[in-house]
Amino acid sequence: MNRYSISKKDIVIFLIVTFGLTMAMGIVMGLLYSKKPIDSFVLLQMYYPAMGVMVALLYDKEIRKFLPVKLFGGYLFFSITSVLYLVLHILIFDGDPSKHLSYWMVFGSIFLIILYADENDEKIRNSGLKLSVNGKISFRYVILFIILYLFRLTTTFYILGSEPKDILAPLLDPVVLFKIILLPLDFFVAIMPFLGEELGWRYFLQPILQEKVGKRKGVILLGLIWGIWHLPVNLFYNSPAMSPYFILNQLIVCIAYSIFFGLVYMKTENIWTISLIHYINNNLSAVIYSGLEGVDNVFGWKVSLLNFVFFSLLYLPFLCSKEYKGNMEYNRVEVNL
Repeated sequence: MNRYSISKKDIVIFLIVTFGLTMAMGIVMGLLYSKKPIDSFVLLQMYYPAMGVMVALLYDKEIRKFLPVKLFGGYLFFSITSVLYLVLHILIFDGDPSKHLSYWMVFGSIFLIILYADENDEKIRNSGLKLSVNGKISFRYVILFIILYLFRLTTTFYILGSEPKDILAPLLDPVVLFKIILLPLDFFVAIMPFLGEELGWRYFLQPILQEKVGKRKGVILLGLIWGIWHLPVNLFYNSPAMSPYFILNQLIVCIAYSIFFGLVYMKTENIWTISLIHYINNNLSAVIYSGLEGVDNVFGWKVSLLNFVFFSLLYLPFLCSKEYKGNMEYNRVEVNL
C-alpha cells in the first residue's frame, strides 16, 4: 500500500472548495428559502467535501499517481453538473429541481460503482475505498451503531410522551423489518452524498487534525467544523424561527458522531463503513417511525437537552478506547505541515 504526503497547499485547496461552495450556495439558499424549495441545496452540499478532496489531491502531481483517477473524475463530473444544473434552474426556470437531481444522483451512484469495479485495486485501497477491508470489524460497528441509535431514539420518544406500544409496534412490523434489511442495499444507489461527506471529513481532514492536535482533540475539533459546515441547512432549510436549537443540536450530534465515526475509521480505515453508518443515521428513523404520531422535525430546548444527555452518555465514552491512546499512523496518508 502506497503512502503519500498531504501538504498545506492541499489543505488550503480543500478548505477553499468545500467551504467556498458551502458559503456561496448558502447565500443563495438564504435568498430563496422563503420563495422556492431548497431541498436540492441540502443534497448538493453533501457533495462539496469530496469535491474539495478530489480537486486538492488531483491537482497535486505527486499524489495523483496514487489515486483512482477515473473514479474521482466520475464523481467530479456528476457533482459539478449537479451544481451547474441547480444554478441554471434557479436563473431560468421555476419549480423544484430536486426530483431531477435525485435521479441524476442515483444514475451517478450506479455509474461510480461501474468505475469502481474498473479501477486499480491498489489505488482504491489508497483512497480508503476497498469495500472488503476489515469487513468483520465493519459489520460489528454497523450493528453497534444501529443498537445505540434505536436505544436513543425510542427512549427519546418515550420521554417526550409517545406511548410504548406505538414506539415498539413498528419494530415488530414485518414490512418495516424488511425495509430495514433493504436499507444497506438502497445505500448503493445513494452513495454520492454519503461518500461525499465521509471522504472529506474522515478520509482527508481527520488524519490532518489528529496529527496536528492529537487524536482526541482532533476528532472533537473535526466535530465542531463539521457542525459549523451545516450552518446553511440549520438556518434556512429547517424552520428559521427554531434555528438556534437546530444549530445547537447539530453541534452536539456532529461532535458525538465525530468521536464514534472517528473510532470506526481508525479501526477499519474503510470509508464505505462510515458512509453506510451515515446513511443509516439519515434514513433509519424515517423507515421505522414515519407514521408515529407526534414525531416531526421541530427542535426545542427539550429535544436539544435530551440529545445532549444521550449523545454524551452513548458516544463520549468511546474517547476512552485504546485507539484514542498513543500515536496513530494511517496506512495511506502522511501529513506534512
